[in-house]
This record gives sequence, C-alpha cells and structure tokens, in this order.
Amino acid sequence: MPNSMTGFARIEKEFPEGKIICEVRSLNSRYLEMNIRLPRTDYASEQKLRELVKKNIKRGKIDISIKWEKAIEDTTIPRINENIVRQYAAMAGNFKEKHGIKGDLTVDAVFGLKDVFVYEENHTLSEDMLTEICRDLLDALNEERAREGIYIAGDLTGRMAMIGSTVIEIEAGWPDVIRAHEEKLRAKINEVTQSAAIDEARILQELAIYMERLDISEEIVRLRGHLDNFRATLSSEDAIGRKLDFIIQEMVRETNTIGSKSNDLYINERVIRIKVEIEKMREQVQNLE
Repeated sequence: MPNSMTGFARIEKEFPEGKIICEVRSLNSRYLEMNIRLPRTDYASEQKLRELVKKNIKRGKIDISIKWEKAIEDTTIPRINENIVRQYAAMAGNFKEKHGIKGDLTVDAVFGLKDVFVYEENHTLSEDMLTEICRDLLDALNEERAREGIYIAGDLTGRMAMIGSTVIEIEAGWPDVIRAHEEKLRAKINEVTQSAAIDEARILQELAIYMERLDISEEIVRLRGHLDNFRATLSSEDAIGRKLDFIIQEMVRETNTIGSKSNDLYINERVIRIKVEIEKMREQVQNLE
C-alpha cells in the first residue's frame, strides 16, 4: 500500500542528564528535502542522520528537530574561553602602549567582556544512541504515513470504481446516440428533398462516416487500461506518487478525447462526471510518496 507524504511523530526518552525530545514533520514535495536541527554538540552526527532518512523515506519535505531538556538538578558550569581572554589582554596591552594609557585589566573587567564565558550543553549521548533514536522516530513517522496512505488508497479505489461504472454507462448509451443521429439525418434529408423516397444506402454511408469519425471505442479501451494500471500500481510497495500522476495525465487525455468526439448531452454529462473524479484523484495522488 502507498505511503502518504504528510505525517508527524514525536519521541521522548529519559537519560540521567535529562530528557531528549525528537519531533519530525513531513510535507508534500516533488523530491526528498531535509532540514535537521540538532544540539550544537551533535552537529557531527548530521550527515549520518541524513543518510538514515534517505534509507527510510523516498520523497517529501522532512523537518527533524532534536533537543535536550536538562534535569532539574543539573546545572551547567560555564567554561572560560581562554583564547578570547588572551586576545582581549593583547589588545589592551597594545592600546596602552600606543596611547600611553595606564591601568590594569582586572578579573572583574574581563568577566564582563563579551564571549568570555562559553556555556556548553552537557550530555553524553553517543552517535549510535542518537542514530537509534532517529531510527525509532522515522519508524513512527512511517507508521503515521502508512495509515494516511491506506485512507488515500481507499478513496482512490472508490473513485476508480465510480469512473468504471460511468464508462459502462457511456458504452450503454452510445447506440442511442447513433440512433438519434440517424433520425436527425433522415429528418434533414426529408426536409431537403421534400420526398418520401430516401436513398437508404446514402443514409447508411453517412452513418458509417459519422461512426468512424466519432467512434470512442479505442478511447474507452485505453481508459480502462489506465484504470487497471493505476489499480496495479496502487498496490505496489514502491514509491508510486509520480507514476500515478503520469497515469492520471493519460486518463485525462482519453477522457477529453471522448468528450470532444461526442456532441451528445448524455455522453458529455458522464464525461464531466469522470473529469470531476479524475481531478479529485489527482489531488489525492499529490499526497502520495
């Protein structure tokens, strides 16, 4: 069954250092797009997580957020950025020497300068643990996407059945269209010739030309073939969204041809019904992976 491209999942896990909160959202996209937000201490793991996403998701816009909530008793002790302090001290010494200014750079003054203190996130989560959490997160997302995909597949199946029954109605009504045209043709000939004598061979010839020009049997066969292809593709386990979109384009083409060949109200009403269903199918297919 197909997967939807839209979904949401959230995972929380407790550690001695605190709680890690992971969220993922997925939206529609023609390609696979990723945005991964990690704590600063985990930036080195981003590429591995991207590879993990590629293995689990084929298409969609994926937004992953991973953050820490520290335990209440956990307090972060700031670290002094000694490199920055040395730069400040060197700048102060050069400034004093250049301008002949007296005075010392005190500890109180140093501690008030920008970027002297560095506050680091304190956790010991390994890359393997982070990968495992992200894998669980993607599994939860795919479960959600699969549930939505089942709903979409059911809706598409119902609409295909509607189109199939409408095609049967068109086939059943087509002989009446031909008979109506024959009656109009006979009436027109009577009106023109003002005679009861009608060349039956001529009428049959005109009817043959009309039926050859407006025959829709090939379009109906192809439309049914596209429906069968759509149904088979829908049951595939692969990413099928793009293929289904292409099949729908072909269904639209055949339906338009049927409508353009027929100038009968009965046929055109059913062609419109099919177009409405196909358009609704197109909207749903845009949500499939």
